[in-house]
Amino acid sequence: MDEAAKGRLRGYFDQIGRCLPDKRQRASFSIYALGILGEGERKSCEPIAARACGDPALVNNMHNQLLHFLRSSPWDNRSVRLVAARYAIDALKEHEPVTNWVLDDTGFLKQGTHSVGVQRQYTGSAGKTTNCQVGVSLSVATRTAHVPIDFELYLPKSWIEDEDRRAEAKIPADIIFETKIDLGLKMIERAITAGLPGEVLLADSGYGESHLFRETVRLHGLDYAVGIHGPTKVWLLDAAGRRRGEAVSVDKLGKTLGPKAFRRVTWREGTKGKLHSHFCFAA
Repeated sequence: MDEAAKGRLRGYFDQIGRCLPDKRQRASFSIYALGILGEGERKSCEPIAARACGDPALVNNMHNQLLHFLRSSPWDNRSVRLVAARYAIDALKEHEPVTNWVLDDTGFLKQGTHSVGVQRQYTGSAGKTTNCQVGVSLSVATRTAHVPIDFELYLPKSWIEDEDRRAEAKIPADIIFETKIDLGLKMIERAITAGLPGEVLLADSGYGESHLFRETVRLHGLDYAVGIHGPTKVWLLDAAGRRRGEAVSVDKLGKTLGPKAFRRVTWREGTKGKLHSHFCFAA
């Protein structure tokens, strides 16, 4: 890194350091963060400690220091994550306004059975049901860029209801089963409480199909654009915003409007060509 980059990194760590009351915590955070951001292929504590130590005899002590920081040291990870989120948002806003929030879930493929939350479950990352962990993320986005600002690991009932697994993985006693929708709504509420910028929430049908999810988002004062399936029913509105007629499925509504009501919209170049679909606006 050049001197300007080093200065930015020091400024970032200084902001994070205000959330960490002990200098040993601040040192451990810096070492771990640089290990995650660095070029090493393996990102667990042991290889990070090995890369950070010039003396091989000190690697074990460094490894234990990082494990203690991550597992046992009393610090508030949410306050640290919020500082990081504000830092990233400020960088985005230098170029474009932050207008959207994006709620999504991601699968992390695993081979074994010991990673917390792992089981055979569907993930869009692989496009199939496979052995993986699933995490729910909330990102903020401008017209051309986005960055994740919050994250929750989904814990299936097979983990929550297994006392032996919970004890081995040190899952806190107050952790209960929550659906991905529950986790998503918690992150949205945290972002609103923190005053983070955003006007429209985007989500796929895994969230958009839930009437409770859509209603809660509106109660928070957000507009949304979410995926839904053909059988989902909607109401058409009159000029005053009042419902008119009976609820109708979006599949039937689309057929009633006919092909001429739709127009093709291309939004960006993908890895295999332009990304496009057909859209229609109906109030």
